[in-house]
Amino acid sequence: MRNEKIGLAIVTIVLGGIGILLSWIPLINNFAAVFAIVGFITGIISLILNRKKKKRLSSIGLMISILAFIIVIVTQTIYSNEIKKSIHSPSVSSAYKVPKKSEEKKVSLVTTMNQFAANSKSVPEIYITGNMTIGKDQPIKPGIYDLTVTGGSGNITGERKMINGMFINWTAAATGGEFNDYPSTIRIILFEGDTLSFRDISKIKLTAIAEKVTPSNQLGIGNYVVGRDIPAGTYKLSTNITMNPEFENLGWDINIYNDDTQQSQDQTLLPKNMDVAVTLKEGEIITTTFDNTQDGVPTDSARLIFTPVN
Repeated sequence: MRNEKIGLAIVTIVLGGIGILLSWIPLINNFAAVFAIVGFITGIISLILNRKKKKRLSSIGLMISILAFIIVIVTQTIYSNEIKKSIHSPSVSSAYKVPKKSEEKKVSLVTTMNQFAANSKSVPEIYITGNMTIGKDQPIKPGIYDLTVTGGSGNITGERKMINGMFINWTAAATGGEFNDYPSTIRIILFEGDTLSFRDISKIKLTAIAEKVTPSNQLGIGNYVVGRDIPAGTYKLSTNITMNPEFENLGWDINIYNDDTQQSQDQTLLPKNMDVAVTLKEGEIITTTFDNTQDGVPTDSARLIFTPVN
């Protein structure tokens, strides 16, 4: 059998190789599909021209081009699904279903959260032996709670199943221990499917928060709903705890989650930056954490103060 004409075969290999290299890159892999198709065509032509000769390089180039096109299809599908997930990510409103009698009219998130709180079920002291999933059939039901650490000191973390926001990440300790700079009680909103993880914490209890609460301009540590726990408005921030200037980066961290836009904004109140203002809209959810640097002052007494400004 005569030797193969390799010119077009090499072109096919090069086109297919470029297609494979580009096929993994979002958006750019559209061009990879073009290289793969052209490589496939030149590969077929090369096979025809070498029908009575060796076809080793032509066959290799054709297979590379086909492989490049397959990878493009697979990666395009994966990237498309990820984009759809990010665009249609669930919100707080969808994480808790409003009763049917309320579905006929638009229900505000504040009303929804009040109904949500009404379904909260207090949990007496329990031992922590692993991760805890929130659910109607689980020991911890969906709802709004004061989570109190009654044994140990460590980290409380977790994942939200239905919401891309409202992080779960605090450090806490039981009262009476050596870690006075950690809070023992944290306000937390828990939805169906959320997961809580505990490190070096042995016991907790959860106290259900009432359906109706009196809004306040002073918040502790945890999750709070604007319009339910604090009135909407524009505020200057301060605190009732002295923050040690030697630790200029330790103080209050504030995250404000908007359910309509599903976007979050972060703010801090620190010894090096005490002139801070925020605007809160009804239905937004505030998540606060506090690093206490004041010896002898229990962190449970710390309050983030919101003073209205014009």
